[in-house]
Amino acid sequence: MDMLFLVIPALLAYVAIMVMFLNQAKPGNHILFGVALPSKALKNQAIAQLQAAYKKAYYVYGIVSLASISPLFFLVNYMSMGLIYLFIWFAAFIYTSKLPFHKFHRLTAALKREKDWFVGQKRVVRIDTKLNLLKKSKTLSPYWFVIPAAISLALLIASISNESSLLKVTGISSLVMTAVLFAINSAFRRLKPKAYSGNPNIDDAINQAAARYWSILWLFMAVFESLNAIVAYSILTSGHSSDFTLWMIGVVMVSFVPLGAILFVHSRVRALEEKLTLTGGEGLPVDDDEYWINGMTYYNPEDKSVMVPKRTGIGTTVNMATRAGKWIQYGSIALSIAIVLPLTAFAVQSEQTSPTLQLREDDVVAIDYPMYDYSFPIGEIRKLSLEDTLPSGFRTNGAATARYARGNFTLEELGASKLYVFKNSPPYIFFKLDGVYVVFNEEDPAETKAVYEELRKRVDNKSS
Repeated sequence: MDMLFLVIPALLAYVAIMVMFLNQAKPGNHILFGVALPSKALKNQAIAQLQAAYKKAYYVYGIVSLASISPLFFLVNYMSMGLIYLFIWFAAFIYTSKLPFHKFHRLTAALKREKDWFVGQKRVVRIDTKLNLLKKSKTLSPYWFVIPAAISLALLIASISNESSLLKVTGISSLVMTAVLFAINSAFRRLKPKAYSGNPNIDDAINQAAARYWSILWLFMAVFESLNAIVAYSILTSGHSSDFTLWMIGVVMVSFVPLGAILFVHSRVRALEEKLTLTGGEGLPVDDDEYWINGMTYYNPEDKSVMVPKRTGIGTTVNMATRAGKWIQYGSIALSIAIVLPLTAFAVQSEQTSPTLQLREDDVVAIDYPMYDYSFPIGEIRKLSLEDTLPSGFRTNGAATARYARGNFTLEELGASKLYVFKNSPPYIFFKLDGVYVVFNEEDPAETKAVYEELRKRVDNKSS
């Protein structure tokens, strides 16, 4: 069941997205790969070859993507790790699934310009203004690195009066990483200009823009790393250094945020290169395809509509040239992250934290577990028993894997129940209360029996 919980969402997303992109090999409303084509073009042999190559590319991509789901089968007993892998897989799959489509969109658009297959009003867009603006792009001043360096130095100074060597390492590591990123930024500033085309104006524009993008990236990473150092320092000084959940979130953030930022800048530079080099420095003939970036993203400053019908797939998409469209697009991403991170954190914490049962001196049984703490007086226990089997049932609000069940459940013959159990480690302590059962055990059967004997004595003493 746990394996299905992980695999089924991945398979559903896989099938839906693969079907959507494979269907793009068939023209709809004279749109092929996000490019508007006249009827005569759709019968051209070159277009047929692109369609065949497109299908082959997605078949290969589909096999590789399907194989990438297989690690979920090996993580079934490690729910938190499986959930983290699932979310990473989703993000990677959604991003990479577009890449073959983008490639064939560009090839089709280039063929369209070569054959003069324009639909509707044809116009020429001048790019000399854009080139001039890009050539004036300036890299960020290296003095901005004073900000992350100051944060790192402040952490180091704050740690001097503390006996913990880990705190000092945090400040030193942050300062060293800032220096490394500063060195990388300096190296990028001295890189030899790259020749993208035979036009020096285009080459200068792309090189200047790329230099600015990369300078922003390295500063962003330095600031991000110093902020992570602050978080690590706070964890160490607050006494939560053993909290596996916090460190796991930190590892994920430090690993994937910089990687995503690098990929974003790389794709930004690549898109600029492709857009400018195909013009040869001259005016670019366009029709309404101009408003569809890569055939999928709508960007039309002249259109005030926020939502428009999609060119590929079904439904609607946002106009990224509008403020509301940007808020919807980026807000959706931020909301997804805001949901995924706490859910992942809870899954990791649930797997790494075991419930604890405490018999307090005031005759209260207290079970401590994140989000599902529960306590009750011994006098409210109507029946106390030690059982070797656990009734079947279903979860109403809690966490359950092949290894454990914790939270609120409904069990056969018992009804509403609160479970804090390791499923494959009988026996189980059953508390019958008014209107609810509470079931608890330790992973070690001997410890469960010891807890039960102590409970038994306290209950007997209370009743006598």
